Amino acid sequence: MNNSSNAPTQPDEITDKRGYAARWRFSTRTVSNLLAQGMPHCAVGKRRVRIIVAEADRWMTQRFGTRRLGPAKQEAGR
Repeated sequence: MNNSSNAPTQPDEITDKRGYAARWRFSTRTVSNLLAQGMPHCAVGKRRVRIIVAEADRWMTQRFGTRRLGPAKQEAGR
């Protein structure tokens, strides 16, 4: 009984607090605060946290939205 047809073709990227903080250029304390506010994660024991990047990014977009505060840089046209 091989269930490989139901297996995902590419696994989601999974990281920890440090990895997610580096992705967004946040401190790990900020990530801890986001986790306390409900950002999706998996707690492994008392200290280890694993974050599925796609789910957390989706939550960040829903919670905070996206907007550009300044003009976009046009590097390709120069």
